Amino acid sequence: MVWNIHFQFAALVIALVVAVMCFGQKRLNFAAERAFTKLLFIVIICIILDILSIFAINYRDEIGPTLMQISCKTYLFSIVLVACYAAFFSVAEIRYSFKQFWIYMTYAPLAVEAVVLFMCPVKVYVEGNDIYTYGIPVLTTYAFCALYIISTFVMVLTLRDKINLKRRYAIYFWMLAWLVAAIIQFVNNELLVVSLAMAIGCMYMYCKLENPEYHLDFATNVFNRKGFEMIMAEHIKYHEKKALVNMEIRDMNMVNEVFGAHAVETIILAISKFADNIPDSTLFRLEDNLFSIALDKPEDAEKALEYIMKRFELPWNVENGTMEIGVSLSYIEDTLKFKSVDDLEEVVHYFAAESVKRPPSEILTINDEELAVRQRSLEIRHAIEWALHNDAVEVYYQPIYNIKEGRFSAMEALVRLRDDKGSMVMPSDFIEYAEKNGMILKLGEVVFRKVCEFIQRMHVDEYGIEYIEVNLSVVQCIQTDMARLLKNIMGEYQIPPYRINFEITETATGSSKVIDKNMRELLDYGCSFSLDDYGSGYSNLTYVVNLPLKIIKIDKLITDSYFLSEKVRIATEYTIEMLHKLGMEIVVEGVDSEEKYLAFKKLNAEYIQGFYFSKPLPKDRVLNFIQEWL
Repeated sequence: MVWNIHFQFAALVIALVVAVMCFGQKRLNFAAERAFTKLLFIVIICIILDILSIFAINYRDEIGPTLMQISCKTYLFSIVLVACYAAFFSVAEIRYSFKQFWIYMTYAPLAVEAVVLFMCPVKVYVEGNDIYTYGIPVLTTYAFCALYIISTFVMVLTLRDKINLKRRYAIYFWMLAWLVAAIIQFVNNELLVVSLAMAIGCMYMYCKLENPEYHLDFATNVFNRKGFEMIMAEHIKYHEKKALVNMEIRDMNMVNEVFGAHAVETIILAISKFADNIPDSTLFRLEDNLFSIALDKPEDAEKALEYIMKRFELPWNVENGTMEIGVSLSYIEDTLKFKSVDDLEEVVHYFAAESVKRPPSEILTINDEELAVRQRSLEIRHAIEWALHNDAVEVYYQPIYNIKEGRFSAMEALVRLRDDKGSMVMPSDFIEYAEKNGMILKLGEVVFRKVCEFIQRMHVDEYGIEYIEVNLSVVQCIQTDMARLLKNIMGEYQIPPYRINFEITETATGSSKVIDKNMRELLDYGCSFSLDDYGSGYSNLTYVVNLPLKIIKIDKLITDSYFLSEKVRIATEYTIEMLHKLGMEIVVEGVDSEEKYLAFKKLNAEYIQGFYFSKPLPKDRVLNFIQEWL
């Protein structure tokens, strides 16, 4: 008897080790992973059949020629089956790109192989250390394997733009190893290395492509961001609807400060174990404190949300005690709303941040309305970035009428910007967004530079303009280096500080000591300050009295309400009288009619600003307008 099976046993050990590693980890079960699992299973069966065929040949007298033929033919068929499924595996990522006809055609060689094996006997050669089969079935097996290998090479080369680079190289390695092994075995029948080549190919592909650990978060043993991107990309690509529940874990900074990093890790691990046990779901850890749960049905998501909310009503174990931990939840009913996994991931992160701004008990449902708001935010962000990069930020100026002197003595600088299509973006849209996202810092600096350049080049004092009012946001005011930056810009353009009056809002007046420090430094430098939109905020009289303000600007809301409500009229008259007694001057905003102008003139307001005199004008028109009044 000839027992030339050491290569086969080595191959079987390798394949089984790969199988143990593969099935011993959590699996995402995406298309390529399923294809690899099938391929690995068929390879193991093929190796076992290879070993059994050698046993059958050695014991052919005992088991009879029929069983020997069945054993050898089954092994030969399994080789072609491996080649067939290797072809399917190579294009698993784009499987729906093929029409059903070509899928059926891929099985055609298998059908022909089955017919040949049924009709033609396998011949056996045993002599010395040589033991092998030959004949027409063997030749057709080699031929069809070569056909599959060549077809796979051609498919991968043709579709290389659609197939992952690592997958392409892994397939090339597999095919090359198998081809070399087939040639070696064909030339030297004593070296039965085809099974070993299969096993080595599987091991290489597992290490390069299919290792589930690539998709796992080691700290929690749940799927990570890469796993999320891979499986969601597949669901979107093949129109497989999923619902997502996203959890942003709150209070982790406080836990870290009080109990330390180990306590944070303990809580995150406990939360991940809890969420991973939600039925019919797949859990992903996208960031340190952000988890996403994928479910097949919206009703499953609703149950999961209720389950999570109930659990977070209870405390979590922390070190030797317990602590209540907050969670912010957002919910996507249908992931097919998104064209790509990048869009989906952006939305998940965006609304995770938005959900934190809401009470912990409130679930943020990401519906079409919320997505439209986000889309508008993205458009505004793009418009701001484009305007800053392409010098499309414009400054308009609204003249302020001095009642006593009967002329325009000041102007307010108002920012405007255009998008890449040349359309004007409304300030009400982009200013709030810029403040929330920190872009107001760069925007504010650009505006101030343009104002200083305008004062320097146009010699506004020759037109009777004593100063220009420039708005400062709260975000700017809380910057520790704000005063230094503004002074440097004024120095760069050689602008006398008394030409600048900074407007701050009521919100800014009570925000921090940094604001007070910045104000004092700019006042000492020679600038002045106005309180903008007086009456629109909380109007804390303490701040109004204590702050070194020169001018109070009555908000348009008060201006309009003055003529609609007796109570507002009385309150406004007393407010103006009080502010005058405090030594402050009054600018009334939103005056758009003669009636309003005469009413506030009668109340001895010093300045009028509004459409009654002029709307905001671009820099090339405003001075011409003012000159007409001189």
